[in-house]
Amino acid sequence: MKNLFKYIGLFSILVCSFYYTEKMGYVVKNNNKLVAEINENANKYNVKFVNAEINNSYIIPGLNGYAVNVLKSYDNMRYLDTFNSYYLEYDVIKPYISLDNNKDKIIKYGNNSKNQISIIINNNKEILEYAIKKNINITRIVDYDNFIEDANYEQINGDEDNYEKVESLLNKYGLNKKICYINNNIKQKCINDNKYLVEPSIILNNYNLSSINRNIKKGYIIYINDDVKLINFKLLLKQIFYQDIKIVSLSKLVSEERD
Repeated sequence: MKNLFKYIGLFSILVCSFYYTEKMGYVVKNNNKLVAEINENANKYNVKFVNAEINNSYIIPGLNGYAVNVLKSYDNMRYLDTFNSYYLEYDVIKPYISLDNNKDKIIKYGNNSKNQISIIINNNKEILEYAIKKNINITRIVDYDNFIEDANYEQINGDEDNYEKVESLLNKYGLNKKICYINNNIKQKCINDNKYLVEPSIILNNYNLSSINRNIKKGYIIYINDDVKLINFKLLLKQIFYQDIKIVSLSKLVSEERD
């Protein structure tokens, strides 16, 4: 029993020692001129988070914020013994209202603070081949038969009959972005799987190109019908590039990470 108390005592001393050593290190650092300078400049480099916007059953993604981590920044700069913003380290600050705690809401638009749009296709092979050739980021709705493990484009599950099989493939190759292009047949499976629910901002067909070209905005999710001709797709791209909007994968558009 005496030995037990002895070991307990030694353990308590060690714990207290580690605590006070860490505490003293923090105090010393905070009395350091370099730490003081980092603290003084932190507000200039901190970035506030932006809450997601909710409107009934829809949500527009927010944006993460960033806060200077003073101690990590100090550790980066202490050998220089001078302040340099290049060596600042940041902690990510999640929005108070974000996608992650509102996955029952539908994403119809990305955050328009990002200069980005996304293009979604299904089985339009001509446009798919052109996008691959021109290195255009697109997202494809796939089924069990057309899934490709090393595809040059993002893939999301759209297979009603083989949903679980496609999920297994996406998980196996580390490709599952947990995004669901919803329709009436697959929506409940996506909700059960805790996925981000997405529907298009606009749908391009062969007859509404001029209308869409006049109204393209940052944050749009554009779905391309299977019968859309390549020439119309090229005209759409021309308008997007004219507005200097970047085409990104759907997962990047709806992410709350900043550019």
